[in-house]
Amino acid sequence: MTFPGLDRIEALARNLDGWQRELAGKMAELEDSSAEGVSDSGLVRVTASADGTIVSTDVNARAMRFDSYTLAEEFTAAAKRAQEAAAARVRELVGEVMADAPGADQPHPDRY
Repeated sequence: MTFPGLDRIEALARNLDGWQRELAGKMAELEDSSAEGVSDSGLVRVTASADGTIVSTDVNARAMRFDSYTLAEEFTAAAKRAQEAAAARVRELVGEVMADAPGADQPHPDRY
């Protein structure tokens, strides 16, 4: 007697080790990745890690001519852009992993 879906389960099991290695590689890449955001003036640069944590800032000396309100806006814009870029990179890497997941190209049996 054969069971429905047994072939698919066996194929998934065969591919699981390779997928886990690929996933570990992508996770390491993700942990090492960062993204930069630059303010409108280009005088403030902020770098964010993959989880959105601000890891560094760079302020051009000319930015010190700004009033405090403008300088704060410059930092906020640069930080937001860095965090958005970091999040986009995370989505990209996760998308790559999910596209290569065992059975990703197989339709789900409960879906039409």
